Amino acid sequence: MLRFFRSSSSIVIIVIFLTGVLTWLHSLSGSALAPSGKYGTFMYRTLNGWLADTPGLHAWCGFVLFLLTPVLLTYANTRFRLIDKISYLPAFCYVLLIGGVPEIHMFNPAIIAAVLLVTGFIFLAESFESERLSYSYFVAPVFISTAAFFYQYMYAYMLAVWLAIALYRPGYWREWVFSVLGFALPIFLAFSWFFLIDDDYTRLGVFFCEIFTIERIMPSVSIPTGIFIALSIAIGILALGHLLQYLRSKKVVIRNRYNILIAVAGITVVQAFVVPDMIPLAWHLLAFPISFILSCYLVAIRSIRWGTAVLLLLFVAVVIAQAMKNI
Repeated sequence: MLRFFRSSSSIVIIVIFLTGVLTWLHSLSGSALAPSGKYGTFMYRTLNGWLADTPGLHAWCGFVLFLLTPVLLTYANTRFRLIDKISYLPAFCYVLLIGGVPEIHMFNPAIIAAVLLVTGFIFLAESFESERLSYSYFVAPVFISTAAFFYQYMYAYMLAVWLAIALYRPGYWREWVFSVLGFALPIFLAFSWFFLIDDDYTRLGVFFCEIFTIERIMPSVSIPTGIFIALSIAIGILALGHLLQYLRSKKVVIRNRYNILIAVAGITVVQAFVVPDMIPLAWHLLAFPISFILSCYLVAIRSIRWGTAVLLLLFVAVVIAQAMKNI
């Protein structure tokens, strides 16, 4: 099983797609929950209102966005060689990680934010290829800021951008300016729209109140979902321990990219701790770095049997979670 998903065969793409369809089948068939607006800000509510006029379109939009993230992960791995081989393993791991949490198989703000977050990471990872001034530190914050118009608290991921500048771009003070301007650009455009078109600039103030409001509500997750998330995190921690040793022998640029992934995971975990009710919706965001960390572990591991056992355990956990989703 591990040998198959390590390969770059086109058959793997078909298997990943079918796995994604099977995990979302209950949503596409119309038996899923209604679209989740939890922690969705005004752009999400606007988009959700447009889609509400077409029955069933919510589920398909959520499914397309769900598949778009694995495509971006595959591109990132092919472009930057985050794992040693050209493989679709990160995409498959992401599909499994999301597949085991049926509660988030719906159109929701986090699924939009995940696409924008991965896109922003791609630009950050690209900036490490050159020691020249990089405009990626303008573009990446644009995606993060835009994501905040859909999903609350996305602005916290600016910490990953500033961490990259502080640690890996010393002396490039203009990139600090780029990052602030990039984050401010969508806000300026929104203010211009509210002020010039809607003639109601106070809506921007309401938006800021939304994204900075913290409500500590305990999460309501099913027992199978809780077990699956706990199992996935345990496997991720095991893979992370291996990754930290593995990266010692890799090039600096690869280490920098994985450090940003670890920072993204850390920010998401802190957010979930501060706002527990974000679980399991924030799993869309946490599954992104975990998929790469787990893929690196499965590719670099020497024992094929042990790697297959880990991947099979995750796959079986997804099947069980799907079978028990109504409990």
